[in-house]
Amino acid sequence: MGIASKVFAKIFGIAGFLLALIGGALIGYSALTASGHSITELATRGIDALLGLGAIVAGIMMYTGPMRFGGMLAVLGGIILLVLTSFATPAILVFAGGILGIIGAAVKPAWWKFWKR
Repeated sequence: MGIASKVFAKIFGIAGFLLALIGGALIGYSALTASGHSITELATRGIDALLGLGAIVAGIMMYTGPMRFGGMLAVLGGIILLVLTSFATPAILVFAGGILGIIGAAVKPAWWKFWKR
C-alpha cells in the first residue's frame, strides 16, 4: 500500500507538470502571435503571456518543489485564464494540471524523502 501511494503521487506530479507546461506554452504562444493593436487587446495579451509563464513556473514547482503550492498556483492561474480566454483548451489544461498537483500532494506521504531533490 505504501509503495502504491508513492507511485501515484509521482505520477500525479508528473502529469500535473506536463499539463501545466503544455497549457502554459500554448497560452504564451497564442498571446504572442495574436493580432490586434488596440490598448485593451495588448493589455489582455500581456496578461495572458504572464499567466502562461506563471503556469509553466507552477508546473515546475509541482515537479521539483512544493507540490501543493505549485498546484494551487496553477489552479488560480487556470481560473483566471478560463475567464480571460473564454474556456480555451490551454486554460483547461492548466487548471487540470493544478488539480492533479493538489491531488498528488494529498496522496504523497510527508515522510517520503525520495521526492525531494
